[in-house]
Amino acid sequence: MKTKPRIKSVEEVPLTPYEQATEDAIDENAPLQPLSSERKEEFQAAARAALVVMRGGKRPGSGRKSRAYVKTTVLLAPDVRGKLEILAKQAGSLSAAVEKAIMAQPV
Repeated sequence: MKTKPRIKSVEEVPLTPYEQATEDAIDENAPLQPLSSERKEEFQAAARAALVVMRGGKRPGSGRKSRAYVKTTVLLAPDVRGKLEILAKQAGSLSAAVEKAIMAQPV
């Protein structure tokens, strides 16, 4: 019967040399120094700016991109659709065949 692997505690996980150097550099007995007023203002301004950006709304560049063509639905009689399919084989696509036929008509 298999047993689940035991989850290691924080103390059992080995640290990388970089992490160990960071742990060694921290003096846990040193008192925290209060921020200077300039540093505090800078921190608060950065926090305000970060909150404004993260408050929802649309993302720049999101959404469907505009296209040079407009989607159009047309109902055709079956015999007209057959002729359109023949033209489409020559033109390459149904859209190209319709566009070619419309542009051939004088306005």
